Amino acid sequence: MIKGLLWCFAVLALQLGLLRYVDIRVAAMPRLGDGPAIEPPVEPAAVNAEASRLDA
Repeated sequence: MIKGLLWCFAVLALQLGLLRYVDIRVAAMPRLGDGPAIEPPVEPAAVNAEASRLDA
């Protein structure tokens, strides 16, 4: 009975250690909302003026 109880504590300690490891790794990951917003590139006015001149 004591041997089974010790195995139970050993497995519990292993699970708690794994949970702590995963918690630290997840806490170190960047959050999804904190990243820079991806905006479409804005074309300079010179490129737009040249394109409109070539179309005419």
